[in-house]
Amino acid sequence: MNQEDIRDAGNALIEGVTKAWDHLVQQIDEIIGWAPVPGSAPGLRRPSAMADGELRTAVRAVASRLITGIDPASQATFPAEDDARWRFNLPAAVRPHLQQMFIEASDAFGLAVSGLDHHASSADLAVVGHLAEILARARWLVEPSDPRQRRERGYALTEGAIADLRRAAERAEDAAGDGQAGLTGEIADRAATMEARLAELRLEDGLDAVPVPRRRKLVQTYLPGNEVEVFALLSAAGARPAMAPSALFYREAATGDALYNFERLHLVRAYWLARATALYAGVCAAAGPGLGRADWQEHIARAESGLRPLAAEAGRRYQERLQRGLHPGL
Repeated sequence: MNQEDIRDAGNALIEGVTKAWDHLVQQIDEIIGWAPVPGSAPGLRRPSAMADGELRTAVRAVASRLITGIDPASQATFPAEDDARWRFNLPAAVRPHLQQMFIEASDAFGLAVSGLDHHASSADLAVVGHLAEILARARWLVEPSDPRQRRERGYALTEGAIADLRRAAERAEDAAGDGQAGLTGEIADRAATMEARLAELRLEDGLDAVPVPRRRKLVQTYLPGNEVEVFALLSAAGARPAMAPSALFYREAATGDALYNFERLHLVRAYWLARATALYAGVCAAAGPGLGRADWQEHIARAESGLRPLAAEAGRRYQERLQRGLHPGL
């Protein structure tokens, strides 16, 4: 064997030993939790090895990168003009609906991130619930590929908004005293005008009137998730009265402390922040194509990849905590 053969054999041996060592180190890292999460920042531990506070911080970083990448303010340069036949502020066509949904979702997500990060309270859960409802409606709106069916659903959303406006005017009129019903009367008249014009547009376009599914049906159909997540979104995060005692979600069972500002409950905050981030990414994914924002896909994919293992771990721990609270003495 000549010198060159010896050198090649030595290099091969060194390479083999190096690969074996790297594989062993990786296995040890995975066992103790120091192997980084794929696609995460260097040095970030696996979620299963993180403390609750670390988990919350890691989720917060994903949320921050997503909102920075999407840059909601830049959407102002992408106009979403409505049907010229419709001269009211409420959106009627599909694109203006998506634009409005995105704007509201961005505001809600910003409130959720700042609230759950610094001065969280139970009020922040309602913001997450609002995000869930926006996403469900956006997915319902863009579900059909047929433009006519989408327009039918856009008109349905507008019709629902008009009905809400009318009901608000009726409640205000009932509460107003004598001589104070002028504004409520004007609102009711404007609602009737919009309702009549929308019916004319639907007739001109040859479209059918379709109903918007009820809130519970929308959430259950268009927000697939495990039983705990759906239950949580429908109760603690709902704008309407909760189905379960609020203490189930932000009360420290051992002490009975209500922890109004989620003190020490890093896991609760991590869970809801992960839910808010996933919901906002979903809104961007649903609205992006209709708004001409193909550039969002990269930011959404990166956020979903980084969030997935963190959200799974936060969900697992939160479910355990939730189940520990489900006992006859609650």
